[in-house]
Amino acid sequence: MKVYRKNNIISYLAPLKKQKKYMLRKITLSISLLAILSIISCKKEEESKPITPPRDVTEVRDENDAAITNYLKTHFHTFKNNEVVLDTIAGANANQTSLMDLVKTIEIDAYDANNKKVRHKLYYLPVQEGTGMKSSIADSVYIAYRGQLLKGIEFDRSVGYTQSNWFDLLGDVTNPNAINVIRGFRHSIAELKDSASEITVNVDGTIQTPTDGGVGVFFMPSRLAYFNTSKQSIPAYSPLMFTIHLIKTKRADHDRDGKPSLEEIQVDDYGIITYTNCDNDSHPDYLDADTCK
Repeated sequence: MKVYRKNNIISYLAPLKKQKKYMLRKITLSISLLAILSIISCKKEEESKPITPPRDVTEVRDENDAAITNYLKTHFHTFKNNEVVLDTIAGANANQTSLMDLVKTIEIDAYDANNKKVRHKLYYLPVQEGTGMKSSIADSVYIAYRGQLLKGIEFDRSVGYTQSNWFDLLGDVTNPNAINVIRGFRHSIAELKDSASEITVNVDGTIQTPTDGGVGVFFMPSRLAYFNTSKQSIPAYSPLMFTIHLIKTKRADHDRDGKPSLEEIQVDDYGIITYTNCDNDSHPDYLDADTCK
């Protein structure tokens, strides 16, 4: 497993809040401030460096949105040989269509230091519609990706095709040391369809992947990524962009109870997840094969 490759898009969720005793039927676990600010690092030289106290979430959101929209207005894309290339609208490319004229938006809530919801925009460029099943935020997905800062600096990319290209988008919210993808990345993949074709494992162990899966470029504010945490190649409060090729999607069943995990959580219109817990034990329903469900 290539730990370095995944290290730049993973974070760990803070421990679940203790529920009041009168909450008998469910626990509601909103993705709070600490849920996205914490990063787990497997290499000492890439340890996270949080800036404290964190800046105002609304202020940073507005700055990030201005930076993203400026990028979208001044850049265009080409797609050839299954590769997305982004470039500046200038000179010989002065008549190209800007990304701003092509992108769609997703509105996602994130919490500030006072536990108030602040609405953010995630912009995405649909490049190729997949031929298969649409993904969800609770799935297991096989992807290829590239992560960049708006300046064009690449901080991460997938290398080749191995089993480490599989990602569990929902992860384990009960484990403070679990490796889970950042929110913006999760919601990005959920906008894509996978390939209707299958992945082929060759005799020599190499993997052959179809090219008709969904492809998109996603632009996310820092509050949906690392916010006030800086990494070796990602400054704090940096908006990020990811080019993602979704190859295959599997409906995850984390507790193997025969019910997809997507059906054992509740997601509101702005991405806030409620992890129901029918027997009020230490594990939410999607991680517990409860008989009460």
